[in-house]
This record gives sequence, structure tokens and C-alpha cells, in this order.
Amino acid sequence: MRTSTPTVPAAYDRPMRRRWMSITPAVLAMMAVAGCGPEVAGAGGVVLDDAGRLVAVLAWCESFGAPATLVLYPARSDGSVGDPLLRLTRTGAAPDANYAEVPLAEPGPTWQSDRALPALEDGQSYEVRVWDGTGERRVTSFPFTIAELRTVDPARPILTKRYAGGGRYESSFAGAQEFRQAAAADCGG
Repeated sequence: MRTSTPTVPAAYDRPMRRRWMSITPAVLAMMAVAGCGPEVAGAGGVVLDDAGRLVAVLAWCESFGAPATLVLYPARSDGSVGDPLLRLTRTGAAPDANYAEVPLAEPGPTWQSDRALPALEDGQSYEVRVWDGTGERRVTSFPFTIAELRTVDPARPILTKRYAGGGRYESSFAGAQEFRQAAAADCGG
């Protein structure tokens, strides 16, 4: 006795595949409009320390909990990011006062790094992204260059950016206290 596996004729398969492919962009667009990504519950900034090394500056809302994962990416001109250059995972106690400055080259005992920080180029764009322990909340992130950070006023060294639409960001610089106050205001406090 000969058995055969039933197959679906190609003519029946194509319409379903086309319908699925036409639904996918619509679903993705609705998810983007609905804000289905991680909730923004804090502010991120960057600064160079006295030795010219990159430091992530974080201030978060009570709903955020505490930062658990920090990743440095190369940023692309289309708004996407490349493969991680560095991943830090918090292994120690949560920082006090909903604020932290994390030196990426030497993050200290509270953070475990998956590799050494590579040399960063002045003209290359980067982005630091930070999530809570659940991955459901994040602080703001934005593309920046090291060159931008070399031209700051020492009294207001922390670079922050807000998305202005059309692939553009508006840059501003702040001192630590001003950065914390702006983050608290964004959190509703």
C-alpha cells in the first residue's frame, strides 16, 4: 500500500500568504502607534569624565524600579542600532535616589561587563539604552557622537536629546542637578 502526504495546492497557499503579508505591516504600524515597546520611565544622558571616557547618566521614575541592563550600540543613520559594543548587567545593590552615573570603561563592582569597552571614535554615532529588570521599562535614549561631548561647558556637561520628529533630535546640556530635576518633572514629580 502506497501512502502519500497530502499537500495543499500552491494556488490555495498563495492567497493566505498574501493576506498574512498584508496584515503584518498593518499590525506593526498599530503596535508602533500604540506604544507597544518598553514604557519610558526615566531620562538618559551621556557625559565624558575627566579622563575623556564615556559615562552614562541615568535618572528614573519610581515606576522604573532600578536599572538592570545597560547596552552601548553603534547607531545608524536610519535610526536603528548595530550589534552591541558593550553590555553591562547590574549585579550589585540598586543605586540610591533614582540616579546613577555609570562609567562604561570601568563600571565598578555593581555592574558586570560582557567585554572591555572598545575604542570609541569621535565621528561615529552611538546610543546607550537602559532597561529595568523586567525589560518592560526603559530610560530615554538617543544617538550621539563623542565629538559632541568634547565641546561642552564644564558647568553643564550632560548631553540629552529629545526626538523632534523627522529623524531629528534637539540637543541640550545640563548639570547634574538640572538633569535630575528635568527627569523628576518628566516623571510627574
